[in-house]
Amino acid sequence: MLAMCVTDDDRLTSGAYSCGVTFIAVAIPVARTDAVSRSLETARTAKSHGADLVEWRVDSLAEDPHAAAAIVRLVQESPLPCIVTVRDESEGGAFSGSDDERIAAWRAASSAVPPPAYIDVELSTYHARAPMGDSAREIARISSTEKSDTPRVILSFHDFRGRPPGLSSRVAEMWSDPGSAIAKIVWTARTARDNIEAFELLASRAKPTIALCMGEHGLMSRILAPKFGGFLTYARADEHGTALGQPTVEELVGDWGFRAINQSTKVFGVVAYPVSHSRSPEIHNRWFRAANFNARLFAIGVAPSWEPFKATLAELFGHAPLDFCGAAVSMPHKENAIRFVKESGGVIEESAQRIGAANTIGKSADGRLFARNTDADGVVEALANAMRSAGGDGELRGKRVAILGAGGAARAAAWGVASRGASVVITNRTASKAKRIAEEFALASGDASALDVTAKALSALSKERFDVIINCTSVGMDGGPAANQNPLPAEVVLDERVVVMDAVYAPAKTALLVHAEQRGANCVGGWEMLVAQAAHQFEAWTGKRPPTDATPSR
Repeated sequence: MLAMCVTDDDRLTSGAYSCGVTFIAVAIPVARTDAVSRSLETARTAKSHGADLVEWRVDSLAEDPHAAAAIVRLVQESPLPCIVTVRDESEGGAFSGSDDERIAAWRAASSAVPPPAYIDVELSTYHARAPMGDSAREIARISSTEKSDTPRVILSFHDFRGRPPGLSSRVAEMWSDPGSAIAKIVWTARTARDNIEAFELLASRAKPTIALCMGEHGLMSRILAPKFGGFLTYARADEHGTALGQPTVEELVGDWGFRAINQSTKVFGVVAYPVSHSRSPEIHNRWFRAANFNARLFAIGVAPSWEPFKATLAELFGHAPLDFCGAAVSMPHKENAIRFVKESGGVIEESAQRIGAANTIGKSADGRLFARNTDADGVVEALANAMRSAGGDGELRGKRVAILGAGGAARAAAWGVASRGASVVITNRTASKAKRIAEEFALASGDASALDVTAKALSALSKERFDVIINCTSVGMDGGPAANQNPLPAEVVLDERVVVMDAVYAPAKTALLVHAEQRGANCVGGWEMLVAQAAHQFEAWTGKRPPTDATPSR
């Protein structure tokens, strides 16, 4: 069993661990008595993957007439120190039985030899009427004597709707109660900013504390628990888990490098809406690990408007203990990135200034922010490689390039290829947007910075011949409104002399690329562009090129 080890930090540990370690507890629901053997095997597997504790979630099992023997077996045969939890429906669990059934489950767990390390009791249950509240408080009273043969109490509170009202007072109550060994507060994050409040709770803890946020916005709190001294984080044993947002033990240990996270770990994010499809976390975290750079990058979803973007980035960069050092910015926030850095007094680099959008925010050695656009570099590199593979020299000077779209990606592609000497035609469903880009890039005649960029209707492409065609729209993207469509008119000339690039990287082979291949064109997908621009982001943040042998496969 995990024994108490009180340091200046008031952290708990066992003889097997040093004080200050953040544990991984794998949550395993056990619904029926006939599931005990399978659940124990699941726990053994979780141990082999790196789990430190098991949380036996016996919510439904506790209502079974034969629950006592099953719970005792779970505790006694547990391959790891364990937590026993009978979570009530009111706090996201499955228990809907009587007070007597719940008390019987606690008593069964406590009677096991050895007993569980912890019993999780909700704050509301702790204050409940007799006999349940009395029983919970009695367990806490006995555990507070620090006898080695009694389970400690995790006093917990959960809110699945959002940040709970009176958060600070609830936590202070759990900290001050002598019967609770661990204080646990968990709520559903509405935005990434909720994680900051969880980190602040951990930083000011008066006793060992678990502070986690659920849902897609709360992953940061789960992964970075060691950075802020959280007592433990929870992992799921299968595809379901016991709360939204739980990673698996393998993901925590392998993909996130959980054991290596410490106070010095730097934090980055990919900021977009939606963001769940992004592979930037996978790419950059592999590169960070291979380069021995102590950092983690998270997917951060921010609603598509200026105010939430500004509020989120300001709080992330402004919370000094987080050490938030940079963001990869994707749709629809690339123009917001320029505005944010400008308002912060930072530096807008030439690429971002000319394109009018940035996909990279970083922090210089002097602490000032900078905005850069690496999409242009990514397009040029991926195109040059494809052109060389087709037998060319990779040079864009003198080439005719058609670009579909008029968003941030199209602006970056247009500036990238035109600044290398290509002649660019932009076409878009909304003609005025394409015309505006052309006018901005094609400055007054004789200006040294003028670029050869014009705008034409999509139908006009079939009347001309192009060396390169680039799709910068979302047409063909998995999950998009036109997932199986080809944005290019069938009449446009395609043959072995044409290179077709699709900025969409999911799926790997879009309808456009299938169409182009069938006509003999040389194709390059969005994955190559994504990796190329990410490499420039990595260099902007770390000062080094990424280890290419660590790049994940498509």
